[in-house]
Amino acid sequence: MTSPSSASRSSSARGERLWGVDAARGLALLGMMTVHVVPTTDPGTGDATWAGLLFSGRSAALFAVLAGVGLALLTGGAGKAGAAGEHSNARVAWYRKVIAVRAAVIIGIGLFVSLLDAGVAVILVHYGVLFLLALPFLRMGAKALMVWAAGWVAASPVLFWWLQNMLRPSPAEPPERLWHSPMIFDLAQPGLLGLDLFVTGYYPLILWPAYLFTGMALGRLALGRTTTQWRLLLVGTVGAVLTYAVGWWVEAQSQVLDRMRPYTGSDDALQGSLETGDHFLPLVTDPVWFLLPMPHQGSHMDLLHTISCAVAVLGLMLILVRWLKWALAPLVGAGAMPLSLYVGHLIILGTLWRVDGAPLAQVEDSVLLLWLVVAALAAGALKVLLRRRGPLEALTHGAGIALAGQKPR
Repeated sequence: MTSPSSASRSSSARGERLWGVDAARGLALLGMMTVHVVPTTDPGTGDATWAGLLFSGRSAALFAVLAGVGLALLTGGAGKAGAAGEHSNARVAWYRKVIAVRAAVIIGIGLFVSLLDAGVAVILVHYGVLFLLALPFLRMGAKALMVWAAGWVAASPVLFWWLQNMLRPSPAEPPERLWHSPMIFDLAQPGLLGLDLFVTGYYPLILWPAYLFTGMALGRLALGRTTTQWRLLLVGTVGAVLTYAVGWWVEAQSQVLDRMRPYTGSDDALQGSLETGDHFLPLVTDPVWFLLPMPHQGSHMDLLHTISCAVAVLGLMLILVRWLKWALAPLVGAGAMPLSLYVGHLIILGTLWRVDGAPLAQVEDSVLLLWLVVAALAAGALKVLLRRRGPLEALTHGAGIALAGQKPR
């Protein structure tokens, strides 16, 4: 008989599914649903709500980091299995075809689901493009990927800051962008679409490879080992606390609050904007922007804080499933079918729940969120019991296999 720890290490090395990774992805999915339903700032006072404080910026970042982890596990997982040593050129080429097809399907779904106008910054098109950007890096090991991640964290905020300010018509005006999630009709204006995707939109792809490379590096580690899991939890927690503390100190010691107060009108609204990244503050023009961990801003401190949170959550979930495996099974199942549940909740928000931004029924946000969470966990439990892919996951998998052919031996 193989011991549980040995089995975990073995499955990690072969790139098989790890329940802790799916549990973390399920948590990211529920976090994104939460900020899509519950306001991140109080409409009356401007204070950050519990949803904004917990999930704003962190859930989407966790989702992107886990995309990288999933790619690494798909292409071999830990050790040499994911590097050039054990994969032939034919097999790497096959992986690239499968991932490219999946990315194309996800992008297509995203371009159409954005037409629902659910009042949500849909991440699917960006998510699919990230998969395409990962293709040249599939043979790299953990160290090389971590170097790429560190370099991207160091360089991309500087380039992003420079481009954002260069593209502004004036200091008081934002740069040109779509002002909505990418839709199929936007293909008619490829220049603006590309600018929005990479620089000016909701999830600037000039920044987000930092999350992807971090996740791919993590996926090359022996995630089934207890020591690795505890190290991820410790390093992630320390990083999250330190980066948040640096931001708090900068706010207290600099005059950034005085410079930003005219944009909000009150201290509560200003603090709420800083804590939730609600896009009301033009902080990208401020000289201390790089040191503020404000969600969705893409500063050095924002990337470091959200990456640290993602690493800590991944470590925690990998640890918890050792002791609470079946209790967490619904969350694990939900995290194993994120595309289906993400699109499903957009359909509810865009068609059944809202028409032109107005609710069809007087249902409290908290009640709607409860329905969505219960439905997601119920679907996740069913998925675990049936051991079947979600409908959209089956679509992307089938399309990839159909166009790439059988995996080379």
